[in-house]
Amino acid sequence: MMRNFEEAKRTYESMDIPEKLPNVVDQAFTRATARRRLAWYKPALSAAAAVCILFVALLNISPTFANAMAEVPVLGNVAKVLTFRQYAIETDSEWITVNQPSIAGTGNTELEKRVNNEIQEKIDAIVAEARQEAKQNREDAIARGQDPAQLMPVILDIRYEIKSSSEKALSFVIYKTETAASAYTQQIFYNLDLASGKDLTLSDVLGPDYKQIADKAVKDTIDQRMAEDPEKWPYFVPTPETPDEGFQGIADDQKFYIDKDGNVVVSFDEYEIGPGSMGIQDFVVGKSLV
Repeated sequence: MMRNFEEAKRTYESMDIPEKLPNVVDQAFTRATARRRLAWYKPALSAAAAVCILFVALLNISPTFANAMAEVPVLGNVAKVLTFRQYAIETDSEWITVNQPSIAGTGNTELEKRVNNEIQEKIDAIVAEARQEAKQNREDAIARGQDPAQLMPVILDIRYEIKSSSEKALSFVIYKTETAASAYTQQIFYNLDLASGKDLTLSDVLGPDYKQIADKAVKDTIDQRMAEDPEKWPYFVPTPETPDEGFQGIADDQKFYIDKDGNVVVSFDEYEIGPGSMGIQDFVVGKSLV
């Protein structure tokens, strides 16, 4: 294993990295840094993008490097199971960054084709919608006699996170974050049974009583958090005026994932069961049966 890693290292050190590669991220941020409202975004995204660009470049340029990485612990699962394409679109009216996942090496080509095509369609639709919004904002500004360059651009960031990966199941999430006056993130989860090729449901991972199990776990956790620190956990609470607010029980299409410890975690997007300032809310509801 060390021999493979050393081989990968030597391959990397002997590669002629294009002179312009280190400047790609800096060039992408040249105009963005002029926008003071976006200044906070550069350090984190710049570092992450630089790592992603270099890693993807090495995988694409050098088959030897890619093969060696597939045998290195931890990195191996990522390199073999999930890959992505990365691109950015930046104009005066739109700032879009996309890190797109795809699954591979599952041994089930039909599953890979189905999921990858679905991801492609969803991301393409999200990006198209954002670009149309940016175009409309620009046209509206011109119609009002405003300089469209002074508008707050439509900002969209699409990225993914692997929640868990095993021989039996793969669980990951795609985050869609839109930024205007504040940032709002929505989640798209994939929980895949690698043997059957089907999408896992809460019934699959918790059993036939999944709703009762999940509802009780979420409610107990909310009660505990609010009792410990109601200011930190100001969950929405039903009232006579707003009886539909707060946690009403898990939805039929409830979002969930399997974490690295085999726990089933149900997830709620911002504003679903609490103020947006609380962000995404996750609740461990039991151990996965898969």
